[in-house]
Amino acid sequence: MSGEEKRKEYERRLHGVSGFPTTHVSGSGRVHVEGIGEIRVSGSGYVSPEEIKISGSGKLPGGLKVKSVRCSGSVSVEGNIEAEDMGFSGSASVDGNVTAKRLSCAGSFSVHGEIKADLLETAGSFRAGNRVELEDTMRAAGSVRVAGDIKAKNLVSIRGFIDVDGKIVTDRFEARLGRGGRSESQVLGGIQAANVIVKKKDTSGITILNLPLLRRLLPESRLYTADIVAEEKIHLENVSCNNVRGRDVTISEGCVVKGKVSYSGTVSVHSAARLATPPERTSETEG
Repeated sequence: MSGEEKRKEYERRLHGVSGFPTTHVSGSGRVHVEGIGEIRVSGSGYVSPEEIKISGSGKLPGGLKVKSVRCSGSVSVEGNIEAEDMGFSGSASVDGNVTAKRLSCAGSFSVHGEIKADLLETAGSFRAGNRVELEDTMRAAGSVRVAGDIKAKNLVSIRGFIDVDGKIVTDRFEARLGRGGRSESQVLGGIQAANVIVKKKDTSGITILNLPLLRRLLPESRLYTADIVAEEKIHLENVSCNNVRGRDVTISEGCVVKGKVSYSGTVSVHSAARLATPPERTSETEG
């Protein structure tokens, strides 16, 4: 049976045809889905055409398409998976593509293929082997590694460390750089947005024995990227890049700009920032 035939047969079963049994699993068990494969559970689980829930460890066949997937513990998916609401906590891997309306993951989450969703929320270690495309928003805390582009229509917000082989394209990009063992973040393809805000981690509130923590104890992170282009505002801290172009531009401490800084509205450059050339004022119509 071809992949397309499998998909059609599976969708037919989702509409009330027998073949995808509703099953509760306690301890260890397997649920066979005709034309798709076996769902294996160790711990507790619930499997139905509408929902898959696993607590403990599990292995899911590729080609699954349900309304909801909620897994906690250690779970692997042997191919593509699709659901309206998808949530993973603990350790999870997908050996294929992920399609969802809402995808949330906490702990360690890796996808070998691409991700398409409306909303993506991740905390911990997040890895994608291809592009991430979102109809709305990406919010991430921890480390983010993406081998392709990140595109989100509304917002990309990252707190921690970033490693993106492609570019980030969104309406609003916000990054609060991590601080500690890993000191470098990168977006190799550059950043394009209406507004770009990159700030270093604030340690002013961190204390030891009621004394302020010395900043030198925690190395500051730096973001390396190509060009940063924004239609409106740009605020940069601890960023090393090629060119910067926006309307209102703030280049704060710790920044290095190897090319040009172009602005059409206002510009502010910290005395400790390093620019290859003085900022250039351009007209609103220049690209």
